[in-house]
Amino acid sequence: MRALGREKKSRLPPRLTVQPEAVLAVGRYALLAAVCALCYSSSLHGELVHDDVWAIINNPDVRPGSSLKNVFSNDFWGKRMADNTSHKSYRPLCILTFRLNILLGGMTPLYFHIINVCLHCAVTCLLMHTCERCVFEDSRLAFVTALLFAVHPIHTEAVST
Repeated sequence: MRALGREKKSRLPPRLTVQPEAVLAVGRYALLAAVCALCYSSSLHGELVHDDVWAIINNPDVRPGSSLKNVFSNDFWGKRMADNTSHKSYRPLCILTFRLNILLGGMTPLYFHIINVCLHCAVTCLLMHTCERCVFEDSRLAFVTALLFAVHPIHTEAVST
């Protein structure tokens, strides 16, 4: 029995509505990632060069078997910070990414370069997100800012080596 005035409602699946702003936002992030990847794609097949030998190959802290505590107590080159010969360059996050690279792909330079390009893409997208939320009212300005960051030549050494 049905109560008066009540009719059985059909159960249709909810409609998916796509907001144009959301599509544009996703498109901007995708374009930023593509530009980053394109800018540094030629560096993917490079070798480990210059100070990579000391920072990666000869650094005991990047080896998976070494103590994680050393990453946070040694300098970038794997020397104790208290040592007189220490460079006093403290970059534990960088050393952790080197360890991750070695865990995932061994000492193959390709994996180091892929991870660096992916990190640059992620940081570029985070910059745009931060600018959208905290700096600019117009998301197009945030996009242009992040785009300039993505292609700026100052990042070449950090991303491609």
